[in-house]
Amino acid sequence: MKRRSLLQAAGIFCGAWGVDQLLLGRAARVLAQPTPRKLALLVGINQYRNSSLNGCLTDLELQRELLIHRFGFHPSDIVVLTNQKATRSQIETHFIEHLTRQAQPDDVVVFHFSGFGSLQKLGTTADDIQPVLLTVDDPKEDAIANALSQDTLLLLLRSLATSQVTTVLDAGYFYPGYSQRGNLKLRSRPSDPASQLIAAELEFQETLLASTGLDRTQARVRWRSGQLPGVVLSAATDQQLTAESLWNGFTAGLFTYALTQQLWQAAPETTLRISLQQASELIAKRVDSRQQPTLIGQKNRDRPLKPFHVAAIQPPADGVIREIDDKLVQLWLGGLPPQVLEAYSPGAVLRVETDDRPLLQIAERNGLVAKARLLTESANLQIGQRVRERIRTFAKDVKLEIAIDAALNRVERVDAVSALSGLPRVSAAIAGEQAADYLFSKVEETTQVAALTSDAMKGTIPPARYGLFSQGRDAIVGTSGESGEAIKLAVRRLAPRLQTLLGAKLLSLTTNSTVSELAVRASLEVNDVKVAAQHTERSSAATVMPSDGKVLALPVGTPIRLRIENGELSPIHFLVLGLDHQGAGILLNSMQNGQAQTSIAPSEAAIVPQSLTDWIIQAPSGLAEIYLVCSRVPFQQAQAVLGSGTGFVRSLPNFLEVAQAVLQDLHCASGTSSWINASELFALDVSVWATFCFSYQVV
Repeated sequence: MKRRSLLQAAGIFCGAWGVDQLLLGRAARVLAQPTPRKLALLVGINQYRNSSLNGCLTDLELQRELLIHRFGFHPSDIVVLTNQKATRSQIETHFIEHLTRQAQPDDVVVFHFSGFGSLQKLGTTADDIQPVLLTVDDPKEDAIANALSQDTLLLLLRSLATSQVTTVLDAGYFYPGYSQRGNLKLRSRPSDPASQLIAAELEFQETLLASTGLDRTQARVRWRSGQLPGVVLSAATDQQLTAESLWNGFTAGLFTYALTQQLWQAAPETTLRISLQQASELIAKRVDSRQQPTLIGQKNRDRPLKPFHVAAIQPPADGVIREIDDKLVQLWLGGLPPQVLEAYSPGAVLRVETDDRPLLQIAERNGLVAKARLLTESANLQIGQRVRERIRTFAKDVKLEIAIDAALNRVERVDAVSALSGLPRVSAAIAGEQAADYLFSKVEETTQVAALTSDAMKGTIPPARYGLFSQGRDAIVGTSGESGEAIKLAVRRLAPRLQTLLGAKLLSLTTNSTVSELAVRASLEVNDVKVAAQHTERSSAATVMPSDGKVLALPVGTPIRLRIENGELSPIHFLVLGLDHQGAGILLNSMQNGQAQTSIAPSEAAIVPQSLTDWIIQAPSGLAEIYLVCSRVPFQQAQAVLGSGTGFVRSLPNFLEVAQAVLQDLHCASGTSSWINASELFALDVSVWATFCFSYQVV
């Protein structure tokens, strides 16, 4: 049946605006099914005609596994359109057939799109400039003509009989003039001033407008004012960059990966807004502060607003069993924190969340998928069973990965790779070739020379300055050199800082508040008021702090303190380490009655520091990261490396050595097993330690 005939015969809006007699039989069959039903349409496009992306199909896999195994969607109720199947016509037809025609008022609906976006002028007025989602190009037609416009998407959402709808858009609209930024690939394409919608699309919109009782002006006013059915989650605003990143073994959209990972770990009472904020903070802190996800829609202020409008969900998990054969079990590990997954080694142990809690040991991993062998006899494993970390393993020689900006010329790139690869425990590759922790590039000049016109610049080559950046090219404070500095000298200058950053990376691999079996709560306080709070699963729920989705900003002169609460029946031992706002490694000495405090008694709390005047935010601006590491046993090796010192804030030029000692202490506290190679791996048992990370921006 042709699509136009389908629209005319089906009466697609009858569920919402009055039942058409032609659909009474079908409606009766749908109503007879258990409700609420959960329906999803997932669209992802990597292969476009003139350009390509790499992570959109991974996004769909991330979303599909989450919906099935955490939120109870039936696989047959999830339709997936990828690459050449994701034409404009097919997307709209499947939206109508799978979502509009089936969804009843209380049903749950999810629409996800991952791919390129653009800002297009589709008419003659300023209001006609709008975001569009680029669908697969038809070689016979203009590429932009095959786009899902903002108008069409709004009207499709309005066609649904249910308000329990979640729209996830991992596409960018603003195009800055290039497709690669640092180690990130941008999901936006340039606008086409000559673009216009094809006749079939305009006809389709007219049908939708007539059915919803809206005109184009009303539709656009509703979009701008956020009056959209359910909620719409976007990777960024239409004036920000949206990117995908290469991880260890796979590529995924920053937004989709961060959000789905947070939702795997979210407690049942956690609201969607909190999970979105945590995902936004992860993106801003680790990758790119310019990409800020947004939440709009008619239900976005519902209290509480549950993810995907699903009230009852499965408990948190790090992954799920996908396949079982005689020897190996295939696992999906989308719930592990990104930095942990990237370093995850064969030998790690996970427990299956059943009554007998059998153990599985990782034998190999490829991206988000791992194969594991059963360590427990006579376990009754089933597909779909959730798994949680028991023993986390990673290599003792973890390296700091540096991407060399592809914008550097060939000689610069060769010299940078050579110089950086010569440093201990540092590896380097051209941006876009491998996952990375940081980017090495030129510092953008703001001098008078850089401000000259292109004609005035002819024959003038401004002297180079080099420094470190985040993957999305946020400058790392204190790493830029002098003008005219040679690359080898720049690398030599950066060597101590790189070792400190490696130490921070090692500490980040121990963060485990969502899975730790210690009962600990921690909070960051300003004038005795909590501004950030975290807790382990075994502790009583901590107060959820409000957030705008950005890294916590603290003005210079602000006094801060850390409160640590021990909910265990035995003492816990702790260290507070981190990077200050200038990137230096530090130890925060906790003093009580003139003595260093390194443990907390059962059911007691420690305040670090005791005095409000000991920890005051200092200039200049920058990002600080504080790691609170708690253990059931003392940090003997770390204390030996730290030695004695005075003052609350103590500088640690040997930060990497201290971090290594902390890991060795946790490794020893965990004990070793015959099935883990302790000589090559750190093996940390989640029952013996908890690490929290607090980040704040000095402003």
